[in-house]
Amino acid sequence: MIRGGAGFFFDRTGPAPISDLLHFNGVTLKKFIVNSPSYPVTPAEVAAVPTSIVELEPRQRIPYTIQYGVGIEQQLNAMSSLFANYVGARGIDMFRSIDVNAPPPPDYAARPNANLGQQRQMQSGGYLKSNALEVGFRGRPAKFLTGQARYNLGKTYNNTSGITYFPANSYYPMDDWSRSDNDQRNKFDMLASAEAGKWFNFGTALSAYSGKSVNVTTGNDDNRDGLAIDRPAGVPRNTMHGPSYLSLDLNVAHEFPLTKEGPKGPSATLTLNSFNALNHPNDMTYIGVVGSPFFGQAVAAQPPRMMQLNLEFKF
Repeated sequence: MIRGGAGFFFDRTGPAPISDLLHFNGVTLKKFIVNSPSYPVTPAEVAAVPTSIVELEPRQRIPYTIQYGVGIEQQLNAMSSLFANYVGARGIDMFRSIDVNAPPPPDYAARPNANLGQQRQMQSGGYLKSNALEVGFRGRPAKFLTGQARYNLGKTYNNTSGITYFPANSYYPMDDWSRSDNDQRNKFDMLASAEAGKWFNFGTALSAYSGKSVNVTTGNDDNRDGLAIDRPAGVPRNTMHGPSYLSLDLNVAHEFPLTKEGPKGPSATLTLNSFNALNHPNDMTYIGVVGSPFFGQAVAAQPPRMMQLNLEFKF
């Protein structure tokens, strides 16, 4: 069986950006960005800088994504099949934010309009490109066994992460073209369940993913635009590999009939679950700030092994 399709999907801003436009207009709610402030910040330092505003680019357009794909599926027996799918996507006019009043290169000395601070302009100048190949199996290869397994090899590049995203340098937004924040090259998932007659039911779920990208920054505001997101010279966005992910979940259940009616009557089911049964450390929140003592390390992790015992009554 061969399948194919394509579609257009339009984005939306959500309420938060609209709220920013209404609030940070220079009058309703004022925002001040103080470079290299003292501690604590004094009222005089705040009074010495102009307010920052948020505006909408006059040529703003609603972003849209074109998704398309084709797949083939081959039946192995009455209840099992193999499949292979290609899925592609292109994001056009994606949302991003640009400081159009940022200090210009090469010296980044002062803002062009001294009467304004950060002049955040919401634009639709971003782009996304994604390609993925997925192969897998699903069905019942044996009378007592049911499951599915799939492997995904994909790549996603873009130059924006949404309407609140600022490039490292507002004068060179295309320099941010690199791996997406959610780019994961390899993903493997498997689900399986086995029925051992009237004795027990066994289930397992295995997930193994390569790491997402991590952005490397200096931790400083080298271009004096009020945003400490500058990258080291010559280092593209999202170049560091984050932690991989591995998790194995197990489930064993046995059903006890409570009457002589057997499975048709009331019953109790005792279930033992084990989440992350291998107790594999799945790190997250990698630090990409070069000057941090935790650079290249994780400062958080997903839950360790967890055991759960359930007793369920059905009547």
